[in-house]
Amino acid sequence: MNCKDPGGLSLSTNIEEKVQGDSMISNKTVLVEEKTHLVGFPFSTETASLITTALLNQRVFAFPTETFYGLGGNALSAKVLDRVYRIKERSRKKPLLLLITPKWLPRLCKLKDSRIIDLIDEFWPGPLTLILPVNPEIPEHLQSTDGTLAVRYTSSPVAQRLIELGDCPLIGTSANITGMPECSTVKQVVDQLKNQLDLIIDGGELLENQPSTIVNCSRKKFKILRHGAITMAELKRICEVE
Repeated sequence: MNCKDPGGLSLSTNIEEKVQGDSMISNKTVLVEEKTHLVGFPFSTETASLITTALLNQRVFAFPTETFYGLGGNALSAKVLDRVYRIKERSRKKPLLLLITPKWLPRLCKLKDSRIIDLIDEFWPGPLTLILPVNPEIPEHLQSTDGTLAVRYTSSPVAQRLIELGDCPLIGTSANITGMPECSTVKQVVDQLKNQLDLIIDGGELLENQPSTIVNCSRKKFKILRHGAITMAELKRICEVE
């Protein structure tokens, strides 16, 4: 598989060759395959190498965000996307959101509406998920039938570091079975998802009890699809939203 992002970066089809060229990282990859690893944050040099290789090798993680624990991995990988859907027992008709940093936004989405920029300037990084029109060049597995993509620039330093280490956007859906409560602790993640994950990053107990607010910005009238941490009143200070 060779999934390319619009900026020309790709998920290499020669992953095994690259890993074999670095025996230390190769050994760490074997450990990831053998059992779920629980690691803390900030990452050590050794842990950062482990995580970088795991992202390259299309592994699936649970990690803390500014709201609840997230579930995901390298969003440029169709394999990761498929596995996340299976773990969550989620319908493929329901798209998954991506966690990004600013450099990824213009590669993935169209930004022609000044209201979008105003919302980003005010609330990112933070618990605001925006549904935006996509660039048609994004990988096929990320393309929804309505031509949109849900993205968020999270304020979580863990998620930001994962994106940096993998040089990729992250699938960042909540780490729970569909229909079950979101998880605020590692224990809750393990209780729901059992041993289906390759790696869990322990961020302690997360105190935020509201999910991100989701706003559909793909049409003329912006619409809140999920009420969450950012209120309608706060949004309306920036632009009209219903």
